[in-house]
Order: sequence, then C-alpha cells, then structure tokens
Amino acid sequence: MRIERRAIAALLLLGSATAAAQPASEAEGDRIEALERRVAELEEPERVDPGSGDAWLPDWTQRVRLGGSASAGYFRRGELTPEDSNAFLIWDARLFVDAELARDVEVANTTVVRTIGTTLEWDLVRIGEVSNQVGELYVDFQGLAGSSWLNAQVGRFQIPVGENYLRFSKGYRDNPFISNTVGGPWWWDEGVRVYGQESQRRFGYVASISNGDTRFNTDNNTDPQGTLKLFTDPWPWLRLSASGLVSGEIGRTREAAPGALWLGETWAMALGTWTAVPSFVDGLAVADGPNVIDHTWLVGADAVVKPLDGLRVWLAAGQYRIESSGSGPYDRDLYYWIAEVVAEGRLVSRALDPLYLALRANGLTTNDGGRGYLLDYRHSDTLGFNMRDLNELSAALGVRIGPYVRLRGEYAFQDVDLVRGVTPDIRSQVEDEHWFAFDVGVAF
Repeated sequence: MRIERRAIAALLLLGSATAAAQPASEAEGDRIEALERRVAELEEPERVDPGSGDAWLPDWTQRVRLGGSASAGYFRRGELTPEDSNAFLIWDARLFVDAELARDVEVANTTVVRTIGTTLEWDLVRIGEVSNQVGELYVDFQGLAGSSWLNAQVGRFQIPVGENYLRFSKGYRDNPFISNTVGGPWWWDEGVRVYGQESQRRFGYVASISNGDTRFNTDNNTDPQGTLKLFTDPWPWLRLSASGLVSGEIGRTREAAPGALWLGETWAMALGTWTAVPSFVDGLAVADGPNVIDHTWLVGADAVVKPLDGLRVWLAAGQYRIESSGSGPYDRDLYYWIAEVVAEGRLVSRALDPLYLALRANGLTTNDGGRGYLLDYRHSDTLGFNMRDLNELSAALGVRIGPYVRLRGEYAFQDVDLVRGVTPDIRSQVEDEHWFAFDVGVAF
C-alpha cells in the first residue's frame, strides 16, 4: 500500500508541476494547492476502518509479521503409544512472531549492524502432545561490520547440526511427511549462534555455543556445548554439509543428565532414566548408570541432490558418542542414517504439479548386540534401555492446495530389535509396528 500511495503521489505532483508551467489563473492556483494537500494526506500513515470509525494503523505493524503452522487428522499408531491410537489428533501446532527492530546501525558514520531483528516461536503441540513451551526465541544481528560472513543470534535456537533440524520450528511446514525421522539430530538450546557465507552463496558455516541441557534455561554446570557446521552449494543441484558437536560434563550427582541434542526422540541421558524396565548389558542385568555424563561428541554428514526439476534426494549419516562418568558398560555409541526421495507430480505431467510422493528409510542403532539404549522415549515403559535397532520405512502422498494448505497421507513400518539376554516379558513387548495417518496441514 505504501508503494501505491507513493505512485499516486508522484502522479499528482506531476499534474501540479504541469499546471504550474502554464499561465496560472486564480482557479488553477487553488487546484494546485488542493493537489498538494492530497499528496500530504497520501504520505501520512495508512488508516483502516475496523467497522466503528476510523483508526490509525500503528507504525510498528509494518515491522512485525505473525505466522504459524498446524497439523490435524486421523492417526492409527499401533502399539507405540496405545492411549493415542485410532484417534483424531492435533498433531502439531506453533505460532511465530518476527520483528525488524533496526536497520543500518552506525557508530562514527560506520555501519556496524545492517539489520537487527527478533524471532519468537510458541511451541503448543508436538507429536500429538501438548508442549506449551518456548521454541526459538532470539535476537538476530545481521551483517556485522558489513560482512556477509558474520551474523549472530543470541537466545534460544535450533542446534545447527546436519540438515534434519531445518524441518522443525518454521521448517515443519516444509516436511513432506507427517512424521519426523527416527534418528536425525535436532532440538533447541540457549546460547549464541553465528553464521555466514561468501557473497556467491557457495560456501558457508553455522556455529554455536550453548548450555548443553535439554531443559529450558537450564545449565547444571559450566561446561558448554559447541557445534560447527560447514556447507557448500557448488552447483544448484547439490548441497553438501559436514557437522560436528562436542559437550563437556552434563548432569549432577543427584540429577540425571539431560543432553541438549536430540536424535529423533532420544538424547544423552543416564542409563536407567525414565524407566523401571531393567537394563541388560552383554546379557546381564545391570544397575542404573551414573547420573553424570563426562562428555559427548558427534560427527555427521549430509548430501542433498536435485538431479531433476521436481526430484530431491537426501542422504545423511552420523555417530553420536556418549561417555558416562566411570565409563565401562555405560558408554554408548549411537549411529543414525537417513535416505529420502521426494518426487513432484510435475515429473509426470504439469497437471499433477500439486502432488508429490515421498519415500524414506531411516534408522538409529547402537550397532552392538550386547549394549542397548532408549532409542525413543515413548518406549520407556515397555523396552527401556534394551533397544539395539530402531528402523522405519515410510511412504507419504501429499497434495498442495495453494501456498498455505497441504493434505498428506503416510504409511510407515517400524522394526525394533533388542539386545541379547532380556527377559521373555520384555521381548514379548516387541512387535512389528504398522501405522498410518491422514492430516491437513496449514501454514501462514
């Protein structure tokens, strides 16, 4: 609307200038004065009519954007969470507020920050459960010292490891599946995240220093968590990235460690936490592990390939090492892998452009028949820390209705393997899991 007002104002000024160039009568002078008043009115802040008289639209509304996404539908989830099976659910819901706070901040006539903004995410519902918590909440400083290589976010943000985390928070609307990967790294944490890339956008980085605890605004000790992600887009059809993470001590003697990084629906925690199911190591039941984790580290790599317009392939793999205080039988290595293909309908016909088909195979494993882990916290009451492998195959069919609505259907097969030596009661809890869902997703 501001552009339209200025265009009209320019036309009116042009008309007044033309009239002024001719011999002016008293009537013409009045007309020029009237045109100048109209230009002044158009340059004032725009007014809106809410239905009960005129009201001024505050200036700050031009610098604030409201957004959100939600997903609701029917879910048949088998034995994973029986209380939620065969039900209509609100699967995901979140709200966003983005605001521009300042531009071209100068000190001594030198621009020190190009733009300052802020982002707030309200995470209301996630995987069918009420969260009602803060997601991302940070202040964003872009173009520090006028450089594209130096930008910083201070607050709470997604931990920048791999490509999987980009499908959470604002990225959830772009997920071709209803479900998330079973082992991809993600979660939020409080700290400082810096990022940048060269002017041609072929190389870049994201790094962070944060508390290292899952819980909001919590740092049980002074050891931080650090990450570094390097990426390159050498050609429009290829993106490669490599990520690393390291943390110091997590947890306290009397309080179990809650590591900040999540792999799917698990994180670094003390063996035996969250469950009354006995844990078996190398065929024998063992006592719960120490609450304190000495340190963790992760290495991972991702490749996103677009060989054709409308075809996207994503491959990812990584290792997450958890070393408990006292080591021995409580250390764990977790390995994740993802292979995904998304094919757009336009590969077949332009008429099918709103349609897409997505296929995904992914897994999370200890790769050790004698040592397991709680690979998904939703199995805490049945399998505990005795899960060796968690693998899932998924197929999703979706249709986009304009830019804001998406209909999706997904079928998945999930397979769980246990470590050796578990009791028959624990082993009887394991069955092949088949689940499917249909949902409507909206975003604005």
